[in-house]
Amino acid sequence: MAVLGKHAVMQQLLAEGTKYVFGNPGSTELAFMDGLQDYPELEYILGLHETVPLAMADGYARATHKPAVVNVHIAPGLANAMSMIYNARKNGSPLVVTVGQQDTRYTATEPLLYADLVRFAEPWTKWVGEAHRADDIPMLMRRAFKIAAEPPQGPVVLSLPQDVLDGEVEEAITPTVHTDWATRPDPSTAARIARYLAEAENPIILCGDSMALSNAAPGVAALAELAGCPVSQTASRQWNFPTDHPLFVGPLGFLGGAKESLAGHDVIVAIGCGNPFMPLFYEGPSPIPDGAVFIQIDVDSWELAKNYAVTMSVLADTAWAARDVREALDKTLTPVQRTNAAQRAAAITQSTTEMRAKAQDQLRNEWDNEPISPMRLVAEVRDAVPADTAFVGSGGTSGRAPFAQLMQLTQPNSFFDGNASLGFPLPGTLGVKLALPDRPVVGLLREGDSMYSIQGLWTAAKYNIDVTYVVFNNASYRILKQGMVRYLGASERKSGFLGMNFGEPAINIAKQADVWDIPSARIDHPADLAPALKQAVGHKGPSVVDVVIDGSYGRHF
Repeated sequence: MAVLGKHAVMQQLLAEGTKYVFGNPGSTELAFMDGLQDYPELEYILGLHETVPLAMADGYARATHKPAVVNVHIAPGLANAMSMIYNARKNGSPLVVTVGQQDTRYTATEPLLYADLVRFAEPWTKWVGEAHRADDIPMLMRRAFKIAAEPPQGPVVLSLPQDVLDGEVEEAITPTVHTDWATRPDPSTAARIARYLAEAENPIILCGDSMALSNAAPGVAALAELAGCPVSQTASRQWNFPTDHPLFVGPLGFLGGAKESLAGHDVIVAIGCGNPFMPLFYEGPSPIPDGAVFIQIDVDSWELAKNYAVTMSVLADTAWAARDVREALDKTLTPVQRTNAAQRAAAITQSTTEMRAKAQDQLRNEWDNEPISPMRLVAEVRDAVPADTAFVGSGGTSGRAPFAQLMQLTQPNSFFDGNASLGFPLPGTLGVKLALPDRPVVGLLREGDSMYSIQGLWTAAKYNIDVTYVVFNNASYRILKQGMVRYLGASERKSGFLGMNFGEPAINIAKQADVWDIPSARIDHPADLAPALKQAVGHKGPSVVDVVIDGSYGRHF
């Protein structure tokens, strides 16, 4: 039986198991919205600017590892959405973005709002298409879901012209059939990697976001324990390894430091990292030490051996790879090598224990500081929330290091970030909460970043989404100050940090929350932190704690 194109879209969404449609409608989405109202099983989540629904969908998709659906307006709306589509591509977020297009019967006249949406969206999507016949809608929708979901996951865009949505569809609606992509490395490949690790004197494992697709962390931990090597995290948007593990030495530097961190390591295994080294500033050629064995294992063939000379390049599921290499290593190690690996593991454990003790010493030394120390703010948040809390954002440069030093994240899906383009954490927190309704969710925000998507507070209030926001408010673009210090280096020139200090009027996220009757507090005294956080975490619905923190900056993150 034939159905209208707009109904075929909704039926295909239901066939895919879609629960939410995130969006901001416009005149070219009238057919889409009219069709949507006939399917109450699909809940529409409205954002007042395209950054909000896109970032919500990004958070939702990464927390579920399944495609999230967004509907936005024609060219201007897609333009507004592009910063978050860029984020989604960098985050590896499976998004299906539908865009309204003008009626094809007069697009040749280039009517108001019209643009070539396919060319528009191509640079930052995995795939983009446009329906030219109503009967193409189910097939193109399935293609969109398939491409978005299969690794490397990422955003796709489908343009849906008004008249096509009003046409009749004869094609049957069936769910997308996804490719079984969980491939294992060849046994000889696993054995070769095992030999490199067995013979290494100072190996290291780098872990990245692709590990989350198959929960590879337990297997990587077991491999690291047997190999006797530290585990570090690369430029990732999630925490992919338990932060309390004795072999976890924290993240590689973002502003710099990868070359220094890898110095002295003779075997480097990058697993699930995609592009493992993405510093903000140029640091010279490859950070891989001369003569070191460099092995890349990932599900994204594009990133393998793309930028750096590698010893081995392995296309495989990260969980299977970790398990197979560990089994091969267990068979390969000689008694002497096994003893050496155990001694390395003991030395690393002692070093990480000392590192964490130093962080606690720093926390004690800064506990009573005014303005409030970011170390204390992170510690107070840690102590105020349940153990299974999921965090979104890291408080930027002020919160990143304390978060890595003080938080204990042991469960999968415990941390999400994504600030290739500013504006993700505030609405992204809402999307993560919708994906993880049974877990507490806390957004660690930056005041400047939040102004890119401040409309998200309205969405939080409208749908009464139960999240707690904590703002690391240093009244500046601190990352730019640190970048300027690095840029000027040892020169005598001093910067006035033009455009980097907010001053007056102050950015007050608590007052922004008050507009929508969201419970909020503005904290500038350390003794007020714990009570405010306790009250916010206990509130059912959105709440904001805007904390004035130390705005000083250093040469490094």
